[in-house]
Amino acid sequence: MMSILATAMQPETLDKAWNLLKTEHTPWSVTVDREQLQRNLMRHLLQCREAVLAGRYQPEPLRQFTMAKPDGKQRVISAQYLQDKLVQRALLIVLEPMAEAMFHHDSYAYRRGRSVKMALDKARERIRIGQDWLVDADISKFFDNIPLTPLQKKLKAFVKDADALNLIDKWLKQGAHSSSLFGTSRGISQGSILSPLFCNVYMHEFDQALADAHIPFVRFADDFLLFANDEATAQKALAFAGKRLTQMGLELHPEKTRVVRSSRKVIFLGEPLPQR
Repeated sequence: MMSILATAMQPETLDKAWNLLKTEHTPWSVTVDREQLQRNLMRHLLQCREAVLAGRYQPEPLRQFTMAKPDGKQRVISAQYLQDKLVQRALLIVLEPMAEAMFHHDSYAYRRGRSVKMALDKARERIRIGQDWLVDADISKFFDNIPLTPLQKKLKAFVKDADALNLIDKWLKQGAHSSSLFGTSRGISQGSILSPLFCNVYMHEFDQALADAHIPFVRFADDFLLFANDEATAQKALAFAGKRLTQMGLELHPEKTRVVRSSRKVIFLGEPLPQR
């Protein structure tokens, strides 16, 4: 059977990946701009493929810029060059179906065929049946705080291809961004094509722990709701989630996490929740 990396580098997979990226204006690499790429497109694509398969491929440095967050603070976004986007997109095409077979059905972010609307519909459905005491929670600096060593262990169990893992490790070692306080021991790039998948792989343990503890939930990346029939049960669910996340090297945002009864004053994913 062909390895994950070899499958990702098959001409048909690369062609599919390229078709998803070809309208972008991103430079190919530090030394090759978009115009130069178009003049020798096939040569650059083949050189990239050969370097990946030979183990010689080295990621380009991340391009970084800041974006204002709703609270007025700055978020550092790391953008990839097109060459890295192509290789990551090809890998994602192969890894995504494998991940979908594993992920919990109440995780909604970054998944094909799932949406904010679906997450909200599920939340409203749970509230309608009486699970209207909520843990309204947010994970603090989610992308920046994911610990890399535990993430790599989870990816090793999931990917099962040494060459693909070696390549993934090169990207992970770039860290979240150059201003990260943790260097490269924590944090993944928010602008990377594979980062959303890595987040869901990392959080799958949390989803499974909630399910095993019979705590109903809806999770959309670092935002999630836990549902209960009464306040005491919701408080227990909050304690369980907080402890589990701490074990995973993450923490709940103290100002964005609370136990509350559902009402139109409670906003989840930009929409008010119903009052039962």
